[in-house]
Amino acid sequence: MLQHASIDTFVRHYSVGIHVDAQAIVRGLPAQKQLMRFACSMSRSIDPRRPYRLEDSSCINDIPRVRTLEERKQVRKQDRDAKKRTYENAQAALQREFGDNLLRRNFPQPRTIRKRRKAQEKRVKKLWQKFDNADEQYDRSVKQLRNEKGRQRNLLIRENLERYKNEQPVIDSERQLSGKVVDEEVLVALERTGYMTPQHMTLIDTVLTMPGTTIEKEYERRIAAINAVIAVCDAEEGAPSRRRVTQKRSADDVDMPPAAPLSKRQNPTASDKSDDTFSKAIASVCVKSPTERPTICFICLGSPSLPQRERLWMYKNPGSLSRHFVNRHIKPFSNDMHCECSICGEKLESKSALLNHAERVHGTVSRSSKTALGLT
Repeated sequence: MLQHASIDTFVRHYSVGIHVDAQAIVRGLPAQKQLMRFACSMSRSIDPRRPYRLEDSSCINDIPRVRTLEERKQVRKQDRDAKKRTYENAQAALQREFGDNLLRRNFPQPRTIRKRRKAQEKRVKKLWQKFDNADEQYDRSVKQLRNEKGRQRNLLIRENLERYKNEQPVIDSERQLSGKVVDEEVLVALERTGYMTPQHMTLIDTVLTMPGTTIEKEYERRIAAINAVIAVCDAEEGAPSRRRVTQKRSADDVDMPPAAPLSKRQNPTASDKSDDTFSKAIASVCVKSPTERPTICFICLGSPSLPQRERLWMYKNPGSLSRHFVNRHIKPFSNDMHCECSICGEKLESKSALLNHAERVHGTVSRSSKTALGLT
């Protein structure tokens, strides 16, 4: 790099090394730590679609060299098992014939019996040595087979990577020339994970497209992108919902969730209602005393568009929950915001009303200054 003998010169004198979200600091928004970590690491240049591992490793067993070693292993296993049975039979015969006399070497016995016993002991010893050698050969064949499979697996992975390196750029170029900038597999993965709302998927499909071939088509593409951006502005991303509910809460129902269902957008799904985990979480964010402090965000809990893990996330302490509540649900919005609580359905006409409702009903306290909360 830069005609230097080593990359250390660039890292030591040229690399700035900014690892913080400076834009978020200036705008007063939460830092996007994962994005900054990705942008500051070398992994940003690595294609995650590269085939680093084999999807089906059974093809290794069809390689001639592996098949030969597998047959050798089976032959040596059969030979070992046969010699083991021969040794065990000879040992059992020796034990049946002489019994406890094997342990008493100095016990007086006839000469013929002693000679026969020594001959059988010598035979048993030789059979044991043969079995031990066969067992070592079998273990050696197992290691050879395992090492050969590892070498063949690495060779196939390198071949797949080389093939991907040569073929994938052509596939990407053809897809871009056809007007599809984003791969279909990526879109399907985003829809399956649930991290993208339909508005976001439409935005990706309209913005990440190739320029039009004529002025009229380019105008149409830009108008569709503008409409998609407008639609995303109304998408719910964990902020207080702005849709009204059909039933109002009375003053006596402050400490309990409403029995009537909320609007379709704010309601948890049918599976969430049947899940006891969501029921316990909703009960925990509706405090029954002024000193009770939950650790689950009631706004995130009432946002069906968020993943289940984020909706049920329990913070380390109430202070961490307060920081999340202020940074994500208070600071990004103006003071005259209008919203409704997705848990209890209370209509809130301003940011101050939301702060008061969060402390009074859900135990989420924010002690920051009015300037920090954007109330001035």
